[in-house]
Amino acid sequence: MARTTKHARASPQPAAADKPQPEPVSDAELDGFSDSDAEPSVTDEQPQPAAAGHTILPQQPARRSGAKKQAARTDLSGIIYISRLPHGFHERELSTYFAQFGDLKQVRLARNKKTGNSRHYAFIEFANPDDAVVAQETMHNYLLMGHLLQVSVLPKGRTIEKLYKHKKRVHKENSIKDAARTQRRADAAHAARMQKLRDAGIDLKW
Repeated sequence: MARTTKHARASPQPAAADKPQPEPVSDAELDGFSDSDAEPSVTDEQPQPAAAGHTILPQQPARRSGAKKQAARTDLSGIIYISRLPHGFHERELSTYFAQFGDLKQVRLARNKKTGNSRHYAFIEFANPDDAVVAQETMHNYLLMGHLLQVSVLPKGRTIEKLYKHKKRVHKENSIKDAARTQRRADAAHAARMQKLRDAGIDLKW
């Protein structure tokens, strides 16, 4: 008995002439489009008009902060004010420590009028005002011998007139006293006291 096989018959393909052809696009419809998908570049030199009729200005680059800092430095003097100085940090120590920032013109430490002890604040004048700014930025809130220093730069035109009367005390060293002179002054003072006692009717032998 012969077997019959069923073969799938492919549907006939339509002829090339039967395919619908796309309609040609006119030049008016292509107006405003380019061949590539990239958007047109916008240059910074020329402003671009917006759809609403406004003008879009190009973004200006941000100015450097260095110009502002330089302008601020011109309004400052070369004098810095230092407060919260530790005990024992006097003119000589201030001069030695702050000389690393630049040449110093003068160093003034505030002292008590009666005792001459430090009042824990001072003024330092630099030969170059820029050195004063660097010293202020470096030493402000600096921990020194357990004290947090407070440093600021004085405005332009300020001087240290308040401490001019203490000028002779800067770097002043006590000279060694002469023993013979000291003995003569002590004998004179003792003789004056004994004379006061005799004038008061007191006969005291020492």
